[in-house]
Amino acid sequence: MQVLADLGIDAPLVAALELGIKEPYRRANGELSDGVLAYPMLLVRGRRRYGYINLAGVTLSPDHPVAWGPGEAQVVGHGERGDLLVLASPLDVFRARSSSERRGLRVAAAASSQPDVVPAAWLDASFWSSWHRVILSHELPSAVRSAILAAAQRPLEISVECKVEVDLDDITETRLDSWLDSMLDAAKPVGTALLPLRDLDLTSAGDYSAAPMPVHGGFVRRRLFYPFRVERRQPSSSRDRAGARLLHSYETLIVRSDGAVLEACTLPAPVGTAAVRRVHALSDGTRIASLPEPSRNPTWSLEGIQAFVSAMSEGKDPCGRSPDVAIADVHRVIASRISLPNEDDLWVAALFVIMTHMFRVFGSLPILLAQGEQGTGKSELAAAIASLSFNAVTMGQGTAAALVRMTRECGGLVVLDDAEGLGAAGSGFGDLAQCLKVGYRASTARKPVTLPGGRVETFDFFGPRMITCTREVDPVLASRCVRLETARGAPADVSVEIGLIALRDDLHAIAMTHAAEVHAIYTEMIDGALGREGEIWAPLFAIAIAFKSPSAHEALQRAAWRGQSGRRHSASTEDTSAPQ
Repeated sequence: MQVLADLGIDAPLVAALELGIKEPYRRANGELSDGVLAYPMLLVRGRRRYGYINLAGVTLSPDHPVAWGPGEAQVVGHGERGDLLVLASPLDVFRARSSSERRGLRVAAAASSQPDVVPAAWLDASFWSSWHRVILSHELPSAVRSAILAAAQRPLEISVECKVEVDLDDITETRLDSWLDSMLDAAKPVGTALLPLRDLDLTSAGDYSAAPMPVHGGFVRRRLFYPFRVERRQPSSSRDRAGARLLHSYETLIVRSDGAVLEACTLPAPVGTAAVRRVHALSDGTRIASLPEPSRNPTWSLEGIQAFVSAMSEGKDPCGRSPDVAIADVHRVIASRISLPNEDDLWVAALFVIMTHMFRVFGSLPILLAQGEQGTGKSELAAAIASLSFNAVTMGQGTAAALVRMTRECGGLVVLDDAEGLGAAGSGFGDLAQCLKVGYRASTARKPVTLPGGRVETFDFFGPRMITCTREVDPVLASRCVRLETARGAPADVSVEIGLIALRDDLHAIAMTHAAEVHAIYTEMIDGALGREGEIWAPLFAIAIAFKSPSAHEALQRAAWRGQSGRRHSASTEDTSAPQ
């Protein structure tokens, strides 16, 4: 057993594991197989079954390049608590056990007795819930890794490539410990094309720029983030008459646009540091403004998130439809609910829906204004747009404080339906109108709010807005708006059959995968020193260009020209108190 000793599996562990060499046998193809490492797995009807391992340099003509065994795949594991390493071979489980037991580490390990097959136990989310961390070996077959991602329903990490270095000066135990430590220390949240955090120094002391990210729709280093809630169930260490009890809790996780699923925490601080001065971060090091709360009106289904994460881990396209088809489908859904006097405005509305799903990509956002006589379908248009938009919620006539609160609670589109008081002659809406005037721009969407106890905190309320009303709005507010005119009419296509949940899930996935491209186009536009008109229309044009939709782009050009022409022929008064 010198080969096992060279791998770090000493004689006492060989005895504990009951390892041995299977007697020579003829395979189905007639070849003689010899030197196969055997280990006991389980008892079936009183008979012990064995699993088998290809031991490099010893085994001749193995049945599988790594490992194999009879019947269904079984979990070969060690340990019940702490961090779990999911490895590609039972032999690696034995090696991990050798290192962790010798050093007293709370590290468990598991592998499939048939490396290409997922054991049934791994398809149950409860298997994964009790571990502090779950780290997948990069050597796992992609199909096995994808099945775990879909079943686990919790954050997972993946090891970087960390082969045991062969150094004649190192003893076997040192090499083995280095292998295990590398997997534990260098693991990254599951995702593809992980980029280095070039602007984050997470280990050195000193003073650094403080620019924490708002989590809802957050966009940092060309990545989007989306928080969501899961119910986590994990076995209790205590037992009752029915056996082990399950402990239940709600946990907020964050999916990143490369497919990584992250958790948030509050970083250590000096004793006595006030809560408002504590630093919060995601598990990838991204600083966040506060510990995340999921939207009260989440629009990305858990099934959609799981499918996105699984596809990204396999390097597949997670989008069920191409961007241009998605815009066309949004257009069809809106057109089935309401007709507009100018059909180009249906494309404007469709692009606005897409914009809500990546709103933090942009420095400024147009407010969508639906204006028309009573009974012309303004509320129906708003409902159609909200049904497909990012974490959308509708409020009636309210206050600035209500707008800020709803923005923080939903984290997405806020529709102000029948907001008749926003006109120049309106009363009681001055604070709300001013809030809308400054809230269209990320740099000015800040409002001090007095909390219980008298403490004042400044809240970020940047986000997409839609207004419906019959009257003309305040001219300064109108300069921040893209206007859609409504009129009485019949829906253009009431027979359209498009699943809203599936379409909305696709819009989330498309935003995740195309936000960086849209941002690059938008940045180039803004660098061209656009005026207010260009600033308002730029997000919609950036999306139309990035998504390669000629119909949407041409309609948007005509709509923008009409909007600009209309303003040139109307008198407008600029509020010099509004930040520019």
